[in-house]
Amino acid sequence: MADHTAIAAVSRTLRTLLRDRMSNAVTVTLAPPDISIAGAAGPRVNLYLVEVKQTGDLSNLDMPGRGHPASYGQPPLSLVLHYLMTSHSQQDDQQDSDINAQVLLGDAMRVLHDLGGRIEAQAITRPAVGIVGQPILDPALQNEFERIKLTLRPIGVDEIVKIWSAIPEANFRRSVVYEVSVVRIESGRPRRQAPPVEARRVFAHVARRPFIASAYVTPPAPNLPRGEMRVRVGEEITLECESVRAARLYVRLGRLEPIRVPPPADGVVRLIVPDAQYPIDLDHAAPRPIPAGDQLQPGPLTVQVIAIHETEGVSGALDAGVHLLQDRASASNVALFQLTPRIVGIAPAGGPAATLLQIVGTRLWTPDGASEAILGDAPVVIRPPGPGDPWAAPTPTAIEIPVVEAARFLPAPPAGGVAHRLSVQVNGARSRDPTMFTLTP
Repeated sequence: MADHTAIAAVSRTLRTLLRDRMSNAVTVTLAPPDISIAGAAGPRVNLYLVEVKQTGDLSNLDMPGRGHPASYGQPPLSLVLHYLMTSHSQQDDQQDSDINAQVLLGDAMRVLHDLGGRIEAQAITRPAVGIVGQPILDPALQNEFERIKLTLRPIGVDEIVKIWSAIPEANFRRSVVYEVSVVRIESGRPRRQAPPVEARRVFAHVARRPFIASAYVTPPAPNLPRGEMRVRVGEEITLECESVRAARLYVRLGRLEPIRVPPPADGVVRLIVPDAQYPIDLDHAAPRPIPAGDQLQPGPLTVQVIAIHETEGVSGALDAGVHLLQDRASASNVALFQLTPRIVGIAPAGGPAATLLQIVGTRLWTPDGASEAILGDAPVVIRPPGPGDPWAAPTPTAIEIPVVEAARFLPAPPAGGVAHRLSVQVNGARSRDPTMFTLTP
């Protein structure tokens, strides 16, 4: 595979190809269009590498046969090169100077069109170019898996003008752009190979993966309907499961540590959603604090059951192996709840638009998400007070809102006042408490 000299090797190859196969032997230069080349005063063709781009198709593909199947991949840098080709007459101020430049351009384009797809098969024919019979392809590009191919890139006058406008000292000259692909540069990092497997371990068990068939908030009475998916901290959830007979059984709520529960005989698992402490479980005899950053917040809440089974296995190399017993975890499907804020009380229960309303409860506000109180259908953003604001700083358990920010969007209340439903919404999860505030004139 080519090294870092591959780009220069492509340029040398194109120069050799044009010098050897154009009808008339002319000078071929590799320089920016605004540079005068010493000793190149006659007719010439100039190639300028104007753009280098990485090709995404091969960016993650290693070269076939370059590495061991167990080694870590080291994909090479795969590039596409764009060359600006211009032609120059011996003198630019003669009557046929431009005609002669057009002839040179057509001759060069013919060579690249005929041979641009099979340069690796061409040999030098002119002694002035090199040793006759030697490959035209530069030695740095020989024996490559990918062969370089030239194609004429169709670009409009606008694109050509943009290129020449970046060279203010050069006069505009007719140009064509050729694309060369693909050039692959081998990585300089050493290849790593994974060590061979010297000992194998195989485990097998016949227990089925646990499955959550139904999940809902436990009704306050057995005869009440089931199916409520909006849960609050401190409430109990019910999981109706299958295949939960296991040595140990855990329930994982969101990103909390799994909580161990006794394997139920009837497949029904019940668990209280924790607030700031993990509950006592079969692995912990006392409550443990939940770090503030890990505590459950309003929004989607995932629930999963994890069964731990004692699994038999065999460990060994080429011998009969050794019998093993090891615990293996099997996770269920994921059930989804919505954790909502909870309003415990408000003060006062009613008042005019100038009222400063205090709301207490749980998960009423979070600094990391959108929080708002909704009076009727008018929202009030829950936010820390600014200079001159009369409300206190919000906390997850207590907030204060100016009723006037919602009242301006509500109809004027009658003489006796009108009751509006009050709720709190955090991260898109709205409280489900039937709390009412009476707006009076």
